[in-house]
Amino acid sequence: MSRFSAQATSTVAGAAGLNFLGLFAGATAGAKLRRVTLGTIAGATTPTSQQLQIGVYRATATGTAGSSPVVAQLDPNSGPALCTVGANFSAGPTLAANASWLIPFNTQSSVDLPWELLEEWVITKGTANGLVFQNQTNVLPAGHAIVASIEWEE
Repeated sequence: MSRFSAQATSTVAGAAGLNFLGLFAGATAGAKLRRVTLGTIAGATTPTSQQLQIGVYRATATGTAGSSPVVAQLDPNSGPALCTVGANFSAGPTLAANASWLIPFNTQSSVDLPWELLEEWVITKGTANGLVFQNQTNVLPAGHAIVASIEWEE
């Protein structure tokens, strides 16, 4: 399996309900999410301390992404990625009714979650299938943004 990564920064002062990152399968290939790292930035100042909760939702339609993060090959001997990544959606993806996973963390720290062995986040092939990361709870203070890095296998 080939490994890839992508990073995205949410829009500044991202509201609760903001879909800030999505990983979507290709027409002929699915994926396994292997790692997620989340944190916040606040320009040249220290982030205001507050709790955030990020929901990870299964998606059945991609929506309209405001940007397309660069996908990096972690093994230069592998072929190009078949999955796509979108960030800061202007028209939201179609999501499951409930989050599959909730990730709470404080804005003055970060969280790094590996899904490497028995844990698997499988995205089945088909361009409408994906995982979307959504800010669940609090509006970020002015000048703050969520930074997310994901790693997956195809």
